[in-house]
Amino acid sequence: MEIRKLSKEEHIRTRKLWEEIFQEDTPKFLDYYYSVKTKENEIYVIEEEGNIVSMVHLNPYEMRIKDRVYTTHYIVAVATDPKYRRQGLMARLLHHVMQVMADRGEPFTFLMPASEAIYKPFGFEFVYEQRQGKVKGSTPTNQRIQYVLAEMKDCKQIADFANEQLKQYDITTWRTAEYYEMILAEQISENGGILLAMQGQTLVGVFCFGKEEQVELREPLFVEEGILEGAIYHLIGNEEEPVSCSGYGTETKPMIMAKVLQPGWTEYFKNQKVFINEVV
Repeated sequence: MEIRKLSKEEHIRTRKLWEEIFQEDTPKFLDYYYSVKTKENEIYVIEEEGNIVSMVHLNPYEMRIKDRVYTTHYIVAVATDPKYRRQGLMARLLHHVMQVMADRGEPFTFLMPASEAIYKPFGFEFVYEQRQGKVKGSTPTNQRIQYVLAEMKDCKQIADFANEQLKQYDITTWRTAEYYEMILAEQISENGGILLAMQGQTLVGVFCFGKEEQVELREPLFVEEGILEGAIYHLIGNEEEPVSCSGYGTETKPMIMAKVLQPGWTEYFKNQKVFINEVV
């Protein structure tokens, strides 16, 4: 069984394995993923008699490291058919794709692990602890701020705002209009969207949110106190129900692991301020 990179037209063939392994993902999310993300990503597989039995997806992201932007890839959907496990297929795929990325000069790759123990033997280490917490809404104290749902045309403004807010970090995902177009489509696939806080024509807050069983905020960015609470109140309409926030809060959880691919980069992640929120 050999490793093969699928053509773009073949990417849809991996959906069956995804549905079998990652049963928590909804059909609506997978419709988004296979109509948007697989247009630009790379998928490597191992097949047996024409059937895909193991796969790894490489999703491209631009990362700002200090004052430079690098092309990197986020590893996702590492999966093997249960009948073919314990044969080293995942290890073969991971070693292969890491060599592909290293040969291209990519400085590192990263992923959100199901378990640290799976990826530590491959040289992955945690580089980002995500802040988390629950926040209750409150009626806005600043009556000049209006909350509106973002449209695709707003994504350039959102990206500029986010990059400005994230300047404090040494390493973070570089935001572009295209980045937020994908994020908006992803949030819509989870019955959510992106809520904007506007003060006149000025953007003062960005709140990505999904709403399946309940509202969950992702990466809230805002310029002053009270804007977050006002956004939550706008979304749920009361001051009693706490909303889970990823990327904000007093608790922390190890979230993203990275593997250095180039000599001289191992020490780079030490003592750096990193912000890599959940990505797909």
